[in-house]
Amino acid sequence: MRHLFERILKEDDIKGVILISKDGKVVFREFLDGAGHNVRDVVPLAATPHLGKAKEVEFLYENDRIYMRIFAEGLVVVWMGAFAPVAMIRLSCDVLIPSLEKALSSKGWRRLFKGISAGS
Repeated sequence: MRHLFERILKEDDIKGVILISKDGKVVFREFLDGAGHNVRDVVPLAATPHLGKAKEVEFLYENDRIYMRIFAEGLVVVWMGAFAPVAMIRLSCDVLIPSLEKALSSKGWRRLFKGISAGS
């Protein structure tokens, strides 16, 4: 699944990416510095009722940003530094979401695992 996130992970000042399914399970995560950045804190934050019908949410911290992109099958969380190109991250998510929706649908999971075993 990492190949789907290559474009985002190659951007400047990106620290990591998390994919959470609509039932709250972490499907994929990759952090470039290996730290993990309190992933346990992000999952409940993503499930808050305050998000309502929001399509995207951005949290700003002293040295970090968290960009969340909500879609029908789940949530993409991009953990980045203060100087990351947010416009490029948004564009990359626009391109990524259709592929993720296919991958996270019931038939898509089988296709995803076939693709992984075929590519190995």
